[in-house]
Amino acid sequence: MKRLASLVGVVAIGLLGVTGCATEVVGDPCAPGRPMNQPCSPGRDGGSAGCFLGTEIYIETQSLECRSRICLVYRYPEETDRTGAERPKHVYCTCRCGVPPSLAATTESSVLCTCPESFSCVSIAGEQYNEGVRGSYCVRSSTVQSAATP
Repeated sequence: MKRLASLVGVVAIGLLGVTGCATEVVGDPCAPGRPMNQPCSPGRDGGSAGCFLGTEIYIETQSLECRSRICLVYRYPEETDRTGAERPKHVYCTCRCGVPPSLAATTESSVLCTCPESFSCVSIAGEQYNEGVRGSYCVRSSTVQSAATP
């Protein structure tokens, strides 16, 4: 009986190694903190306090829902997305796929990822961010193209 329990334990641990957190899942849903810690209330007092704006990029670096710990809000026009249908296209887990030349010599390549199909490595975190965040991230290709269109 002890052997059977041991065998089951070894198989379970082996399966965890195969199916565990070895790969980062770019595109998984995540729920970042709210802007100004307020709920999104479009039209309240004529503004969009607490809403993610279609002109902004928000990078949350301590998201426990993401294997990479990075939740991205990329140009999400929450104030006009009444049904939330656009949210999955703009709010998701991502990973850092590149760094600016000024950080290349001090950044281990093992901390960078390769973007999966339908995502592009886009430079979105410039000098205004601290060095640990600065660089490029995997962004849904369809939103990069639409963001470039006026």
